[in-house]
Amino acid sequence: MIQYIDLHTEGEPTRVITSGFPDLGAGSIRQRCEFMKKNFSELCSGIVREPRGHEAMVAALLLEPVDQSCDHGVIFFNNVGPLGMCGHGTMGVVRALKDQGLINSEKVSFETPAGIVEARIDDGGRISVVNVESYCHRKDVEVITSSGRKAVGDIAWGGNWFFISEIKGLSLEMQELGSLKDYAAEIRAALDLNEICGEGGACIDHVELHENLERDRPGVRSFTLCPGMEWDRSPCGTGTSATLACMVERNEINEGEVWTQESLLGSRFEATWESGSKGIIPTISGRAWPSSKGELIFEEDDPFRNGFPS
Repeated sequence: MIQYIDLHTEGEPTRVITSGFPDLGAGSIRQRCEFMKKNFSELCSGIVREPRGHEAMVAALLLEPVDQSCDHGVIFFNNVGPLGMCGHGTMGVVRALKDQGLINSEKVSFETPAGIVEARIDDGGRISVVNVESYCHRKDVEVITSSGRKAVGDIAWGGNWFFISEIKGLSLEMQELGSLKDYAAEIRAALDLNEICGEGGACIDHVELHENLERDRPGVRSFTLCPGMEWDRSPCGTGTSATLACMVERNEINEGEVWTQESLLGSRFEATWESGSKGIIPTISGRAWPSSKGELIFEEDDPFRNGFPS
């Protein structure tokens, strides 16, 4: 049985696994992540996919850290496998730990496959995550989709790899959800077809479409298509980090200014940044709320013990 706590961060679900997951052995967080992917991918699917989960759900598996400067290790995974980092998921983990009385200091640190992140939660429940260093890898990359549309965007790292493009011809509203998913999926396919990658040939597995917010402060309203072709209900923490890195690269936001990233649902993250060695160190702030807790049961004769097939 898998024990869990479910939460949502600004609308996006996180399932924090508190006990019951098989031992991943020794090694670094990345090595244990690869071991999990190789040996327990079906169990991971059963945890996050229907009928026990939801295709948009991200799970967080807490581990002992290798780096003793960190409080916890964590591996995030969604309906198709592990993620390098997850901003909304980190906020969910922090809230879950806080509610269990497991955060006793001013900050808590996590070792993730993408690097070390730190987080704080204030008395009002607002959570701030100091993410991994984020940077713009390439600017103004053009792709032609299968429907003949041209998309121009930046390739950036925020803990995951993103293609970030200003939306043209569509509005970022719920009634356009199907069209937004189709267009973002076309962009993702065009990136793969043309072998357009992140640094070192890394797969660009997130596509963000955005438009400027109609207010004085800098920010965007955004739609993010995640690996597995589900859309992020939150403003996307790693996407906010990647977008902010691109805006800094373009000198569109100054250090000390607050960046606002708004989701399709209208929920928001706020972000600030400091200079890093290669890009920026972003701090993303939002809130997470618990929704349920319990245990997952996987009987041998259950035809959907590994979740619905993709």
